[in-house]
Amino acid sequence: LGVGGKSARQSSKGMTPLPGALIASASGAMLTVFMFGWTNGAMNSPALVMRAALGLEHDPVVPERDVVWGWCVSVYCLGGMLACAVSARLADRLGRKRFIVLLNLLFVLGASLQTSAVLFERQQNGSGNVLGVPLTICGRILVGAASGGTTVVVPAYISEIAPEQLRGTLGKTPPPFPPTP
Repeated sequence: LGVGGKSARQSSKGMTPLPGALIASASGAMLTVFMFGWTNGAMNSPALVMRAALGLEHDPVVPERDVVWGWCVSVYCLGGMLACAVSARLADRLGRKRFIVLLNLLFVLGASLQTSAVLFERQQNGSGNVLGVPLTICGRILVGAASGGTTVVVPAYISEIAPEQLRGTLGKTPPPFPPTP
């Protein structure tokens, strides 16, 4: 459908049709934003299970476990902050579309690292999952970086591919879009 609810074939003077390529490109870019929302909230619901798998259950006698878990969760923000600082320049150098594909690969790599963290067994002395915690932290940094890059580049990309009359509308769509489970 074009602007005003008419199809592209019914275009009238002053109405901008939305070509299929624009819809497909904007939708694909917004799926990257969906992954940002998903990884943002992914540590909330399964926290008890994840902490148990990593050997970081809450224990008042060992408060260091809570500190390590806090790092596992919060390094996401660090990755996002660092990526926000460099994403615009990298996207200019690589191209917006190529950079968005790179961000998707970072999401996949980060999620893979976090998922593989539970494959390593806890130590016999109960000290925790020695390899799982660093893998979780590295994975969270990567998905945080991908999320930060998404926040910077996707609105710019959508604004650049949109017709002039729709740039403001489509360019501001991604930030409120991310769902958090």
